[in-house]
Amino acid sequence: MADPSPPARKLPPNEGKISPSFFERAIRPHLGRRRRDVVVGPRTGVDVGVVRLPEDGVLLSTTDPLYIEPRLGWERAAWFAFHIIASDLTTTGRRPDWATIDLAVPPGTTDRILETILRVFDREARRLGTAIVTGHTGRYSGCAFPIAGSGTMLASAAAESYVTTRAIPAGAVLLFARTVALEATGMLATFFPEKIQDHLGRATLQQARAFTAHMSTVPDALRAAAVGLRTEGVWAMHDATEGGVRTAAWEMAVASGRGLIANLSAAWIDPTVREVADLFGMNPLDASSEGTLLLAVDPGRVSDVTSALKSGGAVVSRLGQFTSRPSVVRDGARPLRPPARDSFWAVVREQENARPPG
Repeated sequence: MADPSPPARKLPPNEGKISPSFFERAIRPHLGRRRRDVVVGPRTGVDVGVVRLPEDGVLLSTTDPLYIEPRLGWERAAWFAFHIIASDLTTTGRRPDWATIDLAVPPGTTDRILETILRVFDREARRLGTAIVTGHTGRYSGCAFPIAGSGTMLASAAAESYVTTRAIPAGAVLLFARTVALEATGMLATFFPEKIQDHLGRATLQQARAFTAHMSTVPDALRAAAVGLRTEGVWAMHDATEGGVRTAAWEMAVASGRGLIANLSAAWIDPTVREVADLFGMNPLDASSEGTLLLAVDPGRVSDVTSALKSGGAVVSRLGQFTSRPSVVRDGARPLRPPARDSFWAVVREQENARPPG
């Protein structure tokens, strides 16, 4: 049966994650019953929820869409879908213990495709020590790749053995691992390979495509956490997804209620990323970058955390420091604010809408 991946489509102008203002207006006031056992609930810039358990334990949880992009190839697409969710959970410094998967795919999706997706989920779950404990799988009209359901990952931890962006102390140093626009570069090479090859050459196209193998912060988050958490090393971690590094840094300040004095121009840009960004007119600091990790690190452990990240091949940049003045959030001399739109998705929208129909 034919591959059910969608044709190029005209993209609506408001596609993507809702704005922080909409969250504050329409979501945050409507979160059901207030419970004393909710330690960390939904908040801008916070990747996980935390619920208090008996005997000084907590349950950590995160939920995201299953983003399965057929143009990556089914193996890589399934790997990426799993790691998008795992990346959020491991920003706590913990591995996911349990997962639930709701896999809702369009009619026409073959058993072979479903089996490939499920096999990859199983493989990655085993690697992390994660049990898939419940879920649902089915074919339904109205469903369409790349959004094919949702997944939740959970972990148990002792009350002081995890981190979130809610608890960054003044003085913590902001580190950055890998390159800006990592995900955006790999995905542009997947979506528009002809343009990159025609303008930049086949070697650059291959280098850009290689970024899709690194669109996960799981390895870096676990290496950093192994140094230690809180005063022993890492106070918080956050992956740079929609809105890129600029949004991720701003979200960490907002979530923690701290100020931030940053120099985002110090964030390393891989030469291939720069070439691709220039070709498409994309601002790499504002481009979706799953695989790029930001960390708030205790000042006395910066060297140790940096060494741990470099041991996994990461380039590490020091971007700034958190302060006790929440009203001061700056990138150099300018106020640090999230971009109005993710520059990667703006490029995708422009390129897709420029394609002739058919």
